[in-house]
Amino acid sequence: MFSGIIETTGQVQSSVPARGGSLTVTGVAFAKDLVAGESVAINGACMTVVSNDPDRFSVDVSLETLRVTRMGEMRPGERVNLERAMRLSDRLGGHLVLGHVDCLGRIEGRRSSGNTEFFSLHVPAPLHRYLIPKGSITVDGISLTVNAFSDSPDRTGSLVELAIIPHTLAVTTLGERKPGDRVHLELDLVGKYVDRFREVDGAPLEAFHG
Repeated sequence: MFSGIIETTGQVQSSVPARGGSLTVTGVAFAKDLVAGESVAINGACMTVVSNDPDRFSVDVSLETLRVTRMGEMRPGERVNLERAMRLSDRLGGHLVLGHVDCLGRIEGRRSSGNTEFFSLHVPAPLHRYLIPKGSITVDGISLTVNAFSDSPDRTGSLVELAIIPHTLAVTTLGERKPGDRVHLELDLVGKYVDRFREVDGAPLEAFHG
């Protein structure tokens, strides 16, 4: 379990083979404190540490992870967001994040207004049903608030507006994102459970549809 509050960033050392394999992240401040078997979220994807050195660690990437994430596209030198698993005594500064990437979203636009950067993000159907105004969404492991959303012009999902403060741009990779980039998305955990309960009862979750 994670909170979506990024601890630090690191750099990909080498690409993952097409059939799965090892991914190593370097330049990691907390690498020396890790132990084999520990969980670390890499751009929001929960991964298991298999080895570590003072400034880097490695994880095994499965075919399923390659299917639902863009880890197979990561190239040496790419910066990634990192967060260690929460302790029960930790403050929940973001929201409950499982580290299970639901799908890939796409940055559609970006504009500045004052000290705030506004991103337009495409969330594909049917997962857009878990969006609610001022609700939570995880983008590349970052806990963010849904500022507003509407149906996308092609009706294949929703366009979400995200208002990003300078601190978030500075300490995560979000400042490097541009229109056309794909990002890891995890939708709100509570909404998924509510949807499932309603599904079991035979009632659609109309109130949560975007």
